[in-house]
Amino acid sequence: MARKTGRLGVRALLKWAHTWTGLLAGLVIAVVSLTGSVIVFRSEIEGARIPKGASGPTAAGLDEIALQVATSNPGVRIRRLRFPEHAGDPYIVQVDASGETRRLVCEASTGRVIATLNAGWVEWTIDLHRNLLAAKTGRKAVGVAGIVLFTLAASGMLLWLGGARQWRSWISVRPQGGTRRFHFELHRAAGLWSYALLTLVGFTGIGLAYPDTFRSALHFLTGQPASSKAPVVRKPEAALLRPLSEYLRAGTGAMADGVPIELRLPDGEKGPVDLRLHRSGDLSPSGNHVYIEPSTGKVLAVSRAADQPLAARIFAALAPLHYGEFGGLPVKVIWGLPGLVPALLFVTGLMTWWPAKQRKTATVLEEDLTLVASAQR
Repeated sequence: MARKTGRLGVRALLKWAHTWTGLLAGLVIAVVSLTGSVIVFRSEIEGARIPKGASGPTAAGLDEIALQVATSNPGVRIRRLRFPEHAGDPYIVQVDASGETRRLVCEASTGRVIATLNAGWVEWTIDLHRNLLAAKTGRKAVGVAGIVLFTLAASGMLLWLGGARQWRSWISVRPQGGTRRFHFELHRAAGLWSYALLTLVGFTGIGLAYPDTFRSALHFLTGQPASSKAPVVRKPEAALLRPLSEYLRAGTGAMADGVPIELRLPDGEKGPVDLRLHRSGDLSPSGNHVYIEPSTGKVLAVSRAADQPLAARIFAALAPLHYGEFGGLPVKVIWGLPGLVPALLFVTGLMTWWPAKQRKTATVLEEDLTLVASAQR
């Protein structure tokens, strides 16, 4: 009997913690999760905004694209160039102009600049998801939200495991039996069905919010470095840069089985050109690097994702797993829908808790009135 009473006491404490943690932090988690669902489809949203004239057979070389960008936007410096994902898609070129960052859409067949990507609301949504619009302080708060989400998922599963489990509860949401029962069963079923994915998203979100801490933990657990560093190049000046086609030729020659994804030029006083590529079987869409000396076009280092230490591979997998950046549109849909679940869990949890609180308040009030009446007799 004592053991059973102890289990009931632990379960009551767990239920109390689960309820109040969800009520206090649920709204923030819902906002972060909903904005995360939008970010999953960022490339599709941006693709829908690209003018139809951007399509055409890929024929323009990188040097022609650079010339077209310089002609139409005098004084800008190219920082990044993203290659077409599919045949006929445009190039996306990120440039700096007097401290302002722009992203230009360049026609694949001619290199002509046909549009400027201006998805301000998407960038705002990304900042809200990652930083709660509060820079580094917000990033830490989002990390706390990830910890809370991870804890809520675990405590909810423990509550289910510690109760009278019926497998039908995974899918059983009975409309009859009152509003509170309906919200409770919907809350339970949604939480159980999405448990694995919510746990994964919460855990990877913690790692992305606290990267240094996570790298240190991985290093401690595996004894291996959790990141790789690019070679250092001293003072690459704009005048010393080679034609972009030379970097592409050198990079693809050094990693012939890789598909170029993005070319990044140095930003600052030191750093190499970074050609990012995708290789078949990679989780990350651009996890392979060929580092190139800016002034000579010489390959400095080749970094393949598959050759990295275990700790570095685990850390590199956080972002693809968190945002569903693998497997194409089907995976994005699977990742996007559960982003709605925390909002549903918050609402159904609130609707389950509120009637119970009202009933408890009414009972206490009735008892007080009875005591008062008794004292007046």
